Amino acid sequence: MDEIEIQQPNPSNSLVKAEFPAALDPGILEVAPEGFRHLHDYLQIILKRRWAVLTCFIVVFSSVAIGTLKQKPIYQGQVLIEINPEQPNVLNFKEVLQISGVDVDSYRETQYKVLQSRTLADRVVQTLHLYRNPEFYRNRGLFGLYNTDPEILPSKSDSDPPDVLGEYYRNSLEHFTDSISVRPVRRSNLVEVAFYSEDRKLAARIANQLANDYIEQNLQVKWDETVKASEWLQGQLIGLKAKLEKSEDALQAYAQANSILFVEEKKNLANERMAQLQTEYTKAQSDRFQKEALYGLVQEGKVQDLPGFLSNRLVQDLAVRLSELERDYAQLTSTVKPDYPKAVGLKNQIDTLQGALERQKKALAQNIVDEYTAAVANEKYLADALEGQKKEVNEIAERSIQYNILKREVDTSKQLYEGLLQRLKESQVSAGLKASNVRIVDSAEEPQKPVKPRVLLNLALGVIVGLGLGIGLAFFQEYLDNTIKTPDEVENLLRLPSLGVLPSMIAGLEAKGTDGKSLSLASTKQTPQLAPAVQTNPQYLEAFRSLRTSILLSANPVPKLLLITSALPGEGKTTTTVNLGATLASLGNKVVIVDCDMRRPACHRSTGVQNKPGFVQCLTGQVDLVEAILPVPGVENLHVIPCGPIPPNPAEVLSASLTFELLRRLRGEFEYVLVDSPPLLSVADSRILATAADAVVLVVRAFSTPYDAVRRARSLLYGAGARILGVALNDVDIRREGYSYSHYYRYGYGYGYGYGSHPSEESAHQEEKS
Repeated sequence: MDEIEIQQPNPSNSLVKAEFPAALDPGILEVAPEGFRHLHDYLQIILKRRWAVLTCFIVVFSSVAIGTLKQKPIYQGQVLIEINPEQPNVLNFKEVLQISGVDVDSYRETQYKVLQSRTLADRVVQTLHLYRNPEFYRNRGLFGLYNTDPEILPSKSDSDPPDVLGEYYRNSLEHFTDSISVRPVRRSNLVEVAFYSEDRKLAARIANQLANDYIEQNLQVKWDETVKASEWLQGQLIGLKAKLEKSEDALQAYAQANSILFVEEKKNLANERMAQLQTEYTKAQSDRFQKEALYGLVQEGKVQDLPGFLSNRLVQDLAVRLSELERDYAQLTSTVKPDYPKAVGLKNQIDTLQGALERQKKALAQNIVDEYTAAVANEKYLADALEGQKKEVNEIAERSIQYNILKREVDTSKQLYEGLLQRLKESQVSAGLKASNVRIVDSAEEPQKPVKPRVLLNLALGVIVGLGLGIGLAFFQEYLDNTIKTPDEVENLLRLPSLGVLPSMIAGLEAKGTDGKSLSLASTKQTPQLAPAVQTNPQYLEAFRSLRTSILLSANPVPKLLLITSALPGEGKTTTTVNLGATLASLGNKVVIVDCDMRRPACHRSTGVQNKPGFVQCLTGQVDLVEAILPVPGVENLHVIPCGPIPPNPAEVLSASLTFELLRRLRGEFEYVLVDSPPLLSVADSRILATAADAVVLVVRAFSTPYDAVRRARSLLYGAGARILGVALNDVDIRREGYSYSHYYRYGYGYGYGYGSHPSEESAHQEEKS
């Protein structure tokens, strides 16, 4: 194919669109969270996923039922035991028989584990020869649903010890420990010990034997501890006695060597004297600090700043008299000369007073110096006395330290020896006694009915668990399903209006028939509302009538140039475009369909016309626009402009200014212009065409198109400045359970309600014509 020449776009020739109110704010690109779900919505999800729920329920319930019915009857032998943590006190010998400082809860938990221990189980198995019973030595598999025999079976006369009996003995111990149940009775010292077996008599016998062996084992442990304690005490007493004698000899020898008679009295007197000296020394230091401050003022020549100087009465009188004489002398010398006799006399008096004042200063300063010297000497004397007293105290302490060590060692050895001697006597007495803190309250009796399996409970749990898992699986599948399914999701997730719901058979009409042509509504050679598919299912025609009504009532004035597009290929946009054109033409409007899908054109097949001349040839100037407008056979007022030959550069062709000029001409000649375009996410053609359209209708295939893809398509349209009129939800299986509008169809309130034009459509159509 030759390269198609195109004209460069001219902004002055671009299509002038009608002004419409915005359906949504294009700036809102982020979706709001999904609204509140009603119980009906959850019920619809369960109905939609009913096969998954039913399958999960059948599997779980069947497994539980089979396992329950195949299980053999199990009997319970139960014995009631009292375990008292407070041990009997035998002759106050607590360390041997009583658990000193024991925590009651910890002790009880320990005893519960002892009842289930392998040692006790081994004792019962050997006593009752349970390893020869098939119920115990068989291998169990798959939760006990079947049993198998070990390779070597025991004989009834087998007298080998347990360590060489082999696999069946290990199986017996394992089965025994798994069949024990220990249940404490709350707020008491009682515990219920139960054993489960297929033999009712054996169940009671094993439970009683287990309790008896537990008591015997408890007594045996205490006996062994008592014997071991007595032996240990006898060995320790011999060593303690020798150690005590040696300590006493060492203490006596040290006291005689150091003349220590009244160590504590001397130590107390020396400490008291040292405390008194410390107090006096502290006072002397404080007094010296005060005197040192005054002495510093004297050394700096600031005698007048001393606290006692200004408060001295004589100094005050001399200062007052000196001030008066200086004032009189100043007044006199202001009128006479200084050598005047009276002035000379005043001057002599002033000098005399100043000399007296200076002598007082020197006397006060000398007094401060003397006091400071005395304070320093007193402090030194007390420091020397305190140091000597410290030495005396240290000498006394050094002599008493070793003495106290030796004395403490003697006291400790004596206490240990006396205590162990007393314990030894008590242990010798208690060795012959049997005292137990465990007793059997109620022995096990032969059960009359089995406790397992609990058929009704197991089946009820199977129903609950099966339904629960099935419903959980249904909701999990719904969570993983990220496709658009209902008009509510269109409005809640995409924040776009839902223009209509198109049943799935409409989308299926886009397939070719046996003659190679489409079976769409417009190619049936009959009026649009009498297409064969519509005759059998009038709700399909009513679906497009509802879409037509939503578009006509979407804005005022009604958009005349509509772009029909989708996010992904195969969503039914071509079929939606053709059948929407047919329903608009049925109102008497002149409608033209322009096939601008220059990648995979399909409008010519859906309408039953040839693919030439086409819109591409009009853009290249090869054909006039009027020649490319072809009437759709059998559909009055509906015309189509096929695509024509596929160009190698569709985006450049559609970007030409001639494209916008031709669409403007069509908008003036026809009442409605429907433009079929490629998918938004595949190529840029639809975004180019969106700038020329009055509004865009987005086709979404239900249960197929992911939500993220539609959101991306919406963002691309908003980025191009397009006005999205709404979403047409296509390929909806209205028979699907769980679809939120299916009950309308089943009860006759859906598309089968009527076949005439909607009154609102007629009013909108008349208003558009006016």
